[in-house]
Amino acid sequence: MDAASDRLADRYGRPMVSRRTARGLTILVAVLFLAGVVVAGLLIARTPVRSEMLSYDHIADDAIAVDFSVSMSPGTSATCTLQALNSGRAQVGFVEVDIPPQEQRTTAHHVEISTQGKAVTAEIVRCSAS
Repeated sequence: MDAASDRLADRYGRPMVSRRTARGLTILVAVLFLAGVVVAGLLIARTPVRSEMLSYDHIADDAIAVDFSVSMSPGTSATCTLQALNSGRAQVGFVEVDIPPQEQRTTAHHVEISTQGKAVTAEIVRCSAS
């Protein structure tokens, strides 16, 4: 080593691993990260039923209307669970909706949820193939 490298090593200490080892570890971490992204993508793509909240509308103090879309393979039926929540995020309404087999991959649906108090929001709990 030259004098400058010796002074830096005296001041800061010697590296714990060589540059070659550090480069190899960096490549290994990058490969593992990309593998994780690919696996996560494949798991999400295999989800047979996906749902998305489109909107909700307060139609009365004891009811809320919900519009949502469901994406699934044509010919598949599903069951979706929706809930209405109050300002404290407590459940004030709940409904299960059976979605019969559809001809299109993505379909829109409308449901009204009766509530036991004033709902401020609604959400899809889950949608699964039935």
